[in-house]
Amino acid sequence: MDTNSLLYFTEAAKDLNFTKTAKRLFISQQNLSNHISRLESYYGVRLFERKPHLALTYSGEILLAYANNFKMDEDNLKNVLTDIREKERGTLRIGCSPTRSSIVMPRLSELFSQEYPNVELHLYHHHSNELSEMLLAGELDFSVGIDKVSHPNLISTFLFTDTVYLMVSRDLLEKHFGAEAGGLIERSAAGARLEDFACLPFVNVRSTQIIRDCFAGCGCEPNFIVTTSYPQFSLPSFYENIAASIVTRTVYLHIREQLPEKILFFPLITAPGMSLHGISFIRHRRKYLSKYGQRFLDITVQYFKDLNEL
Repeated sequence: MDTNSLLYFTEAAKDLNFTKTAKRLFISQQNLSNHISRLESYYGVRLFERKPHLALTYSGEILLAYANNFKMDEDNLKNVLTDIREKERGTLRIGCSPTRSSIVMPRLSELFSQEYPNVELHLYHHHSNELSEMLLAGELDFSVGIDKVSHPNLISTFLFTDTVYLMVSRDLLEKHFGAEAGGLIERSAAGARLEDFACLPFVNVRSTQIIRDCFAGCGCEPNFIVTTSYPQFSLPSFYENIAASIVTRTVYLHIREQLPEKILFFPLITAPGMSLHGISFIRHRRKYLSKYGQRFLDITVQYFKDLNEL
């Protein structure tokens, strides 16, 4: 069996479009088709249905599952041999949600690199469901995020429970509420009702659903004055004079000491049915965790433990 052909097959199975896969892999479409034909001849089965559109056959689905396991076994072997040969050199592929990555990963990377400067970190920013799929396919060593997918091959280590905060400048409150701003601030200190602030303009970050979920939970229609794909735009230095925002406790604990006193935080009272997920360290049961991978886990657990005690 040609392992290169197996690799090209797994990539083609992701796109189900030979033209797209060939461009992505920088090979000709004919070259890709030859690799697929080689596998089909070797196993004596058809791997793709060509009409009415490209799709995996049942044989193709079976081979894809085998190919993913093969890739994981090969990665495990490389990592074991690397541990034996060079205990402090290698690569870690880590997944994290876009918003959380911008807050957590720089500090975790710094702490880890102080001990393992020769281990290269590859960071992948995706939503939790996508990260779970990448873990199951052997494309990641582990991820730090919400444990949304229940699967027997995924192991989770709980790290932290996130809640949400309303973040708004005192100036913005006084602009919209006038003399009533002081009373609103006082009664919201222990817990804010989003409906009391719904008239404010808000920042909406496309990479997270939290803001929309909060508004849906209180039955309010948000007044989004800015919508962006840039997670850092939720931070007050970008918008403090024009809009409010909703941030997670992870963000709040990281930035609260660095902000001026006029930036206010209120723990947000959420609807009973709103799910506030915990953050976990997630990895594949069959994926070999190198010594430096284990050390990254230890650093991450301690980091969130310290964060929880703030």
